[in-house]
Amino acid sequence: MAVHEISAETRSNFHLFCDNFPFPVMLVHKDRTILAVNKAGEAVGYPTGIRCVEMGEKEHHKGCQANQALAEQTAKRVVGWFDFAGAVLDSYWIPLAGSSDLYLHFAADITEWAKAEMVPKTCAAAGCSTCNCG
Repeated sequence: MAVHEISAETRSNFHLFCDNFPFPVMLVHKDRTILAVNKAGEAVGYPTGIRCVEMGEKEHHKGCQANQALAEQTAKRVVGWFDFAGAVLDSYWIPLAGSSDLYLHFAADITEWAKAEMVPKTCAAAGCSTCNCG
């Protein structure tokens, strides 16, 4: 795996703007290497130096918008129910201005504010908690 260096200024600015965000935020290279994580990311064990696609199951990454965000140099957003998280996530991929290689990625859990139809109904009879059978 390639080793990526980011400037002290970029690292400092990342922490300045992201450390107090209440959900994990990653600074990611276009090859998906995680270069830095905020305090919330550190608290839940997000690693640096590995590719984000190595976290979780492969299907968790099928909606990734990083390539589109970098190609268009504009933020991409996906909001929806994610079974693996058991939550409605408001997910973003935001390219850093002036860089074709770096972007921020984060997903805020907005389940408590989501419309009821975004959250799957539970099926108490079957004992499941994330299906639409109820």
